[in-house]
Amino acid sequence: MVKKLLYNSLLVFIFFNLASCIVNAPKYTTVEKVLNLKIGQSKGEVSLLLGTVPYNLILMTDSETTLLYKYRVTDRTTLPFLLKENNGKKIKGRYVNLLVTYDKDGLSKKIESCSNCDETIVQEKRVDINKVITFLTITLPIALVFLGITTLK
Repeated sequence: MVKKLLYNSLLVFIFFNLASCIVNAPKYTTVEKVLNLKIGQSKGEVSLLLGTVPYNLILMTDSETTLLYKYRVTDRTTLPFLLKENNGKKIKGRYVNLLVTYDKDGLSKKIESCSNCDETIVQEKRVDINKVITFLTITLPIALVFLGITTLK
């Protein structure tokens, strides 16, 4: 009975922690793909090269349309005392806004990055490692001692 209760409690704990590993973030492209863009490309060509659709509409007038795309820079991580120009492990960095302005014919006429156009907030729900460690180091040993005492009786 106690083993089954402990087992079910552990399953519920694992389920709720795994269910909270959901991230809400925009679709984005990479810097390498952004660098392949050229003036004079159509909206379809830009979306095809970037591999994503526009994130937002910034401006639409009779003569031009400005669309917002998202791309992500590549950062690196390394230990402070090993810091050099190009060492470390590559990691995904922050989101950057890419504004592409199209003329009335639908061809790109201006491509620029904009850091203050739209702040991207990534909502993350991750497993709190401190809670997992607390659970493993306190709750499980107590449960095991309890199970050991009940089996000795």
